[in-house]
Amino acid sequence: MSKNILSGITECADRLAADGRHRQAEKLALGAVKKAPRSPHLAKLLEKVLSYCPEPRRAVEAYSGILRLPEICPDHYYHLAMFHKRDGDYAGMRRALERLLAAGAGADFVHRYIACCTLDRFGEAFETAEKLIGSDRREPVLSRLWNPWGDRSTMLPRGFITDRLAGLERARLDKKMEPYRTFFRGVLLFFSGNNKKSAAEFVRLAAMQCLPDARYGWMFFPAGWACLYACDYSRALSMFRRSALSPVSRSASLGRIAEIYICTGRPRQGFLYLKKALATAAFGELAGLHSWEGQMRLFTGDYKAAVKALTTGLSMGDDVAYCWRGAAYSLLGRRAQALRDLDRAVELFPTDAEALVWRAEVLRLEGRNSEALQQLNRAVSAGGHVWARINRALVREALGDSAGMMGDFDALDPEVRKFLRNRPGGANSSVKLMLDEACRLARGNRRDDKYFFPIWMK
Repeated sequence: MSKNILSGITECADRLAADGRHRQAEKLALGAVKKAPRSPHLAKLLEKVLSYCPEPRRAVEAYSGILRLPEICPDHYYHLAMFHKRDGDYAGMRRALERLLAAGAGADFVHRYIACCTLDRFGEAFETAEKLIGSDRREPVLSRLWNPWGDRSTMLPRGFITDRLAGLERARLDKKMEPYRTFFRGVLLFFSGNNKKSAAEFVRLAAMQCLPDARYGWMFFPAGWACLYACDYSRALSMFRRSALSPVSRSASLGRIAEIYICTGRPRQGFLYLKKALATAAFGELAGLHSWEGQMRLFTGDYKAAVKALTTGLSMGDDVAYCWRGAAYSLLGRRAQALRDLDRAVELFPTDAEALVWRAEVLRLEGRNSEALQQLNRAVSAGGHVWARINRALVREALGDSAGMMGDFDALDPEVRKFLRNRPGGANSSVKLMLDEACRLARGNRRDDKYFFPIWMK
């Protein structure tokens, strides 16, 4: 199938989806895949249109016919695995990933890497990583190298990270691959919440003499991330400057450096670093960087600029931007547009606490408190703590549940409660007024990460 035909099919499917004609888009993509089952481009298109299905099982059913074709692109197995994951069927996910690896050559290297990490085949995973960083691939791969399970579609099952740590320790690796073991051990310890041990692994990694920054600097990106989560901005800055020396992690590192400057009260320098990242990024990184700029404009109160940057990110395919653009629309008073974007964000990422909180906040402002409460219960279950509880406390107050409101207020981070009580008049304010003040001060920020607290708690 020629490039022109592929482009035409993609444009048509995108238009159908944009018009809400998802079934027609699905039918078009399925028909095209049946005619060219080995096309990676069509495999990606099919996954995209099937993501509009509210029920992941319907997508799984759609793949059942594709996988019976005689020769298919192995990436279909990966996409099927991710729909199983969204459905909470982790056994199905593993089976699909095993079939991906059994299919041999032809699968995307990133998909092979994720499959190997998930199935504890770490020797193969790290060999694949070497191929990835040595290739001339211009699409971003950093996020999956250090966070193979980092999409927002679902939470991982209990014990998943602990099991991967055990598998990593059992893995037999060539001596030259041992730095990868140290790197990935640090990553897994970070994901398990053990920052102290994670930091120790990255110190060991930094002491190794066989890791030139131009090729392996990306390994220090998660070290910077761990420091950032610990609010150690100085060490985080040092790590991200080192990871910025590697082409694999340059743009993302510049973005994190920008965040550090913005979090520490230097937004002008921060936006200059984002501009630098955009100027030097590969094409495949541009969508995420435009969305990142939009997110930071949102957090600093420049809502019109946020909408502009986020619309650019969305036009280039970064679906994460729906949440932040919906938030910006809400803060501009355009709540109908806000809900359309936030509906899509929650549909795509049903366990993303930030998207759930923003959607609930818009519903609360519209007086639809019972609906908002359902969303906020989901957000709390998905791990939301500060902003899910602040909004849920306000909703409960509106519904006459004073005890529930106080329960959420008392469950807030002690640092947040202390800050609100120490605001001028805070000690004598009602809890509702303090919570309303938190929403006002935070502007467009509804992230629970503590390193963002200084943006509004000042």
